[in-house]
This record gives sequence, structure tokens and C-alpha cells, in this order.
Amino acid sequence: MKPFLKPIIDLIFIVLLALYILAGVALVPFHADEATQVYMSHDYAYQFLQRDLNLITYHDPPISPQEQELRMLNGSINKYLIGLAWHFAGFNIEHLNQQWDWGADFNYNLTTNHAPAQALLMAARIPSALLLASGVLWIFLIGLQLDGRPTAYLAALFYALNPLLLVNGRRAMMEGSFIAFTLLAVLAAIYWMKASGNRLWIISALLGIASGLAFASKHTALFVAAPILGACFLWALVCIIRGDTRQQGVHALLSLLLAGGLAALVFYALNPAWWGDPLHRAGEVLALRERLLSEQMNVFGGYPDFGASVSGFFNHVFIGQPQYFEIAGWENYISDQIAAYEASPWAGIAIGGSIIGGLLLLTLTLIGFARLFVRSAILSGARMIVLVWAVAALASTLLLTPLDWARYYLPAVPVVGLLFAYGLAGLFQFLRGKFRGRAG
Repeated sequence: MKPFLKPIIDLIFIVLLALYILAGVALVPFHADEATQVYMSHDYAYQFLQRDLNLITYHDPPISPQEQELRMLNGSINKYLIGLAWHFAGFNIEHLNQQWDWGADFNYNLTTNHAPAQALLMAARIPSALLLASGVLWIFLIGLQLDGRPTAYLAALFYALNPLLLVNGRRAMMEGSFIAFTLLAVLAAIYWMKASGNRLWIISALLGIASGLAFASKHTALFVAAPILGACFLWALVCIIRGDTRQQGVHALLSLLLAGGLAALVFYALNPAWWGDPLHRAGEVLALRERLLSEQMNVFGGYPDFGASVSGFFNHVFIGQPQYFEIAGWENYISDQIAAYEASPWAGIAIGGSIIGGLLLLTLTLIGFARLFVRSAILSGARMIVLVWAVAALASTLLLTPLDWARYYLPAVPVVGLLFAYGLAGLFQFLRGKFRGRAG
């Protein structure tokens, strides 16, 4: 194949996968958290249409206890993008629904303006779906930097077809922006490892902005962004200690200060509820999050032991069948939506799909993980960043997920897809080498 054709084919492949993600947006079954996110987009109207910051900054006592608690518990990117989407679609604040009433049944919420109208819901889903679709490009480029086109193509295909990512990223929820900006931060860190001169400062700015946007999308992004920035910091220190790369290390360390500062600034700017006393707000968020998880576990029941946690991790990450709802009884209300979605060609394909398939996917993922250690240059470049990302995402997801809820496992899915692709590509290379050796 002529070299100039390869980027063109790459682009066509990426665009087709992105279009596949977008094609299923209208069919994905409704989740009540979408109603909450649309309700939270009142903040877009308060800040940008009414231009009254007093309505969204922190107050004690709060102006609206319900709204203030939601601001503290949730990321801010999605609600602002939802507001922008409905604004451009011709809606206004009077069209917005109220917060979903979890103490009432489904039909009550539909008939009392606690759920968004269908047209409003479709507009609200667009930002998350677009960002999820952009992740095809980011995961492709990560795979390209890691091991070339075979890994890039396989990782992008796994990402675009994964049912968990599709269901949750297509909804008007935080997952699309969370996944996309996390992947962009990982990609920026990989580029940062190789950058020098003016390019180093540009990539550092991208790394900081992407990390800040990921954290502002969903607070759990901190479990990935912080280790990645920490790995970059340690690499810079190693360069400083080594005499032949000391100047490079100093420049790298200074550029990381820029990245860290931009990450904090982006998050702070996008969270007016944190203005004034961010340390106190962080403590309050932790307390609210702990209380919420305690309530959820009391109502729904958490994992009884570590073995159950491991089983849930394997089920959702490696078998990977979609979970459309978490509360028993919802099948009575959205079964028709689920049936229509699964009958369409847009529901994706679970690469694992069963216990046997899940074990095969796990095996290939472990092969990919082992390949990160094969070559001597493990402490440099893309493999170091991917290793840190993989350990951080997989460990935090396994150890910190208390409930059998599939969407809590989403941070692990792109990592597994990339390691699966890396493992499968390596296996093909090994078998091809063996075959050629015998043929010779």
C-alpha cells in the first residue's frame, strides 16, 4: 500500500466508527440519571442566560439545597454542554424538567414533569455522544503510539463496539465527557514523554487542560489523572538525577508545573460551587459522597466480600453485557426500549460476551499487559504511560466500586480494550514469526 493512503484509510475507519456511535443515540433506553443531568443544566441558564452567579455559588444555608448538593456531588462539564445543546436547539429554562423523584414510580415522574420531553432528551444526549465518539480518535492514536496500526485498529474497534460504553456514553450523562477527556489526558502524557523545546510547553498545556476537563467531568477521573501526572513527575526527576539529561529534566519538571496549574485552574473555573474555599468544598464533597454510597449500599446492597467484587469486575469488564438499569422493576417500564435497541444494529458487540469469551478476553489482556514489560525501554514513552494508566484504572475500579453497577466500571473498559488489542497484535506477530521460521 502506498504510504499516503494509510492516513486516509485511518481517517475513514475512525469516522465510520464515530458515526456508528452517533447512529444509536436516539434508540438507547432512558435512564433516570439523564433527568437529573438535564435538571442540573439549570446552572447553564443561571450563569450564561440570566448571568446571575449568585445562584450557582456556594451558600450556607443554600439557596436551593437540592441544586447545591447536586453541584457538589457531580461533574460540571456535562450540565453546561447540555445547556448549550438545548439552547441551540431552541429550548429555554421553562422547558426543563424537575429532578427525578426516586421515591415515586416511573409513570408519576413522566406525568409530573420530572422527566425531560423526548425532544429535549435527544438534544441533551448530543454532547455526551459526540465526546464519546471523539474517543475513537484518542484511543486510536494511543494504540498507534504504543504499537502501530494493528493495535490502533483493534483498540478503536473494541471501543466503538463495547456495549457498556455505548449505552452510558450515548445517554445524557457524565460518562461521555469523562471517558473522552481521560483518554485525551493519557494521549497528551504519551506525547509529553517525547516532546522537547516549544512543543513540550504546548503538550504540557494540553495535558493540564485535558486533565482538568476530565476531573471536571467526573471526580473519579482523579484516580487516573493524578497517577499519570505523578509518573511524568518521576520521569522528570530521573532525568534531573542523570547528568546527561539534567537540563531536559528541569524543563520537563517546569512544564509539569504548568500542566498541574492548568488542571487545577480549569477545574476551579468550571465549578463555581468550589469558589472561595476549595479545600473545605473538597472535604464536603467527600462527606457527601460517603453518605450517598452508604445510602445506596443500604438500599441496593453492596458486594459482601472481595470475591464478589472480583466476580462483578470480571462480569462487567470482561463479559461486558450491557446493563440498562440498576433498580429492579425498571424492566416493566423500558422493556420496549431495550428490545428496540437490541434489535437494531447499533447496540454493539460484547467481545467477551460469555464466561468463555470473557476468559479469552482476560487472557489476551494479560498478554498485552505482559508485553509492556518485554522490552528494556519500559521506563520511557508510551508503554510507561499505558502501564500507569492501566494499573490506576483497573485497580481503582476493582477496589473502589462497592455496587454491582456496570457504569461504575467504565474507566476500566478502554484500558482493557487497548491491552486486548496490544496482546492480540503481539500474539499474531509471535505466531507469524514462528510460521515463517518453520517455512524457512
